[in-house]
Order: sequence, then C-alpha cells, then structure tokens
Amino acid sequence: MSDERKERTTVVTTGSGGGAGWFLAGGLIVALILGGFLFFGGFIGSGTSGGGVNIDVPEKVTIETPKPSE
Repeated sequence: MSDERKERTTVVTTGSGGGAGWFLAGGLIVALILGGFLFFGGFIGSGTSGGGVNIDVPEKVTIETPKPSE
C-alpha cells in the first residue's frame, strides 16, 4: 500500500444573485396595487354605463335631385 497524502481544498462561496428576482417581485406588487386602485376606484371594469353608443337617426330621409335642364 502506498502512503500518499492527497491535499483537498474546500471552496465556499456566498453572495447574492443580483437582485433580479426581487426587482420582478416588486414590480408585480406595484402592478397589483395600481390595478386594484383603478378597478375598485371605478376607473376601469366596474361602470354602470356599459359603454353603449346612442346614435339619433331621423325616421325618414329624403334626397332631392336637381331636374336636368332641357
């Protein structure tokens, strides 16, 4: 049996991942708060008007054409 010694090196790394996940989570929270404010404030989605369009048209339309000259 050989009596060789092997040296081992242990590397431990710690650090942050850059914060992209926190940035996306924060953006989602802000979007949800803004959407809730707009929806429950009555600005979007919950109106009673229904967005209908009313067009008044006369019952009878007459078109007058000029008589040709002779």
